[in-house]
Amino acid sequence: MLKKLFIPIIILLLALVFFKWMLMSKDKTADIEFKEHVWRVEQTIIEKQTLSPGMTLYGKIESSELLNAAAPAASQVEKVLIKEGQFIEKDQLMLVLDQADFEPVVKQAQGKVNELKALIKSEQLRHEFNINSLASEKKLLKLSEQALSRSEKVKSQNLGSISETDQAMQQFVKQRLSYNLMQFSVNEHSARMEQLQARLLQAEADLLKSHLALKRSKIIAPFNGIVAKVNVARGDRVNGNEKLLSFYSLERLEIRAKLPISILHEIQQNLINGKALKGTASIGGRQISVLLERLSGEGQASGVDAIFSVLAPNSAQTSRTYLRIGSIAVVNLQRAAQKNLIKVPFQAMYGADRLYKIVDKRLQSVKVESIGEYQQNEQVQLLIKSDELHSGDVILSTHLPNAFSGLKVKTIAEKNSVELTDQ
Repeated sequence: MLKKLFIPIIILLLALVFFKWMLMSKDKTADIEFKEHVWRVEQTIIEKQTLSPGMTLYGKIESSELLNAAAPAASQVEKVLIKEGQFIEKDQLMLVLDQADFEPVVKQAQGKVNELKALIKSEQLRHEFNINSLASEKKLLKLSEQALSRSEKVKSQNLGSISETDQAMQQFVKQRLSYNLMQFSVNEHSARMEQLQARLLQAEADLLKSHLALKRSKIIAPFNGIVAKVNVARGDRVNGNEKLLSFYSLERLEIRAKLPISILHEIQQNLINGKALKGTASIGGRQISVLLERLSGEGQASGVDAIFSVLAPNSAQTSRTYLRIGSIAVVNLQRAAQKNLIKVPFQAMYGADRLYKIVDKRLQSVKVESIGEYQQNEQVQLLIKSDELHSGDVILSTHLPNAFSGLKVKTIAEKNSVELTDQ
């Protein structure tokens, strides 16, 4: 019985010894050490300066002299001497309407004027005649009155008949009526003259309008410019005030661009103080100089239109080749110089108002105010302002997706080789 128990006990002891030996003989693993990630980044040393911030605006070319020629009256198009997009010199004939529709109206109006002038002359002669006749009528009235007085005196002495007295009375009454009618005709002269003068003025106005319509039946360029559009062709029948063509001046080209509300007050103060705000406009791959001339009289929630004049040399000739109304222009407005501005790369910004300063190899978030852009030697940078930054400070110029305050970084000297790697 003891022999049967002894064998299992021996096996168990051997197993325990073997297990202990296995634990003692296994390899020891090294302790795991965790290292903080260090991001290789580029840096920029900043400097506060007095600079002129720029702002990019998007506008459209317009002309302050845009002529929309219309037909002065119903007529037929006789000649079209221009084409759309053609350059036109001042006083050049562009379009002619049928003269037969206007010349008879001029003659009719002229005839009316001549008729009224003749009536006025006739009225003046008539008035002179009436004045002379009035003097004669007055003498005849006096004679008839004297005859009536004699007749009544004779009758009172029973030397004359009643019929003679009645005839004298009748003659006196007729003569007095004739005198009164002549007096009325003389007095009415001024009223008749005023009526004729008024009719003459109206007729002369109609004559002037007919001459003006005849003149406007020939569309002549009032200045050098470009034909924007031709709305009719030869032989077309047009109504009065119907648009014939559009024509604009090359010497009055302007660019209208929307100015943000955020800088409206600044721009208004500069204009009031007489500061000239210049810039450049990119149109069709070309650069031209522009000047902020004025602000629009109407504003909207998105801003106010700024109107720039074109300062290109030999404006009319230069503009002829590539400037057209309706074209889109990208305007870089140079604002008035400001102090304590800092140039930073665009990629240094996080959002609209934050970047990171590098202090003791760690990032520190800084609030900044974006002022505008600054272009130098075809390189565009962002201008900012912040009381938390000073000249000589180092900022992060690599845009890290996971940047936060306290992140450890290591700067690299190589330009244009931004790497996000662990070290």
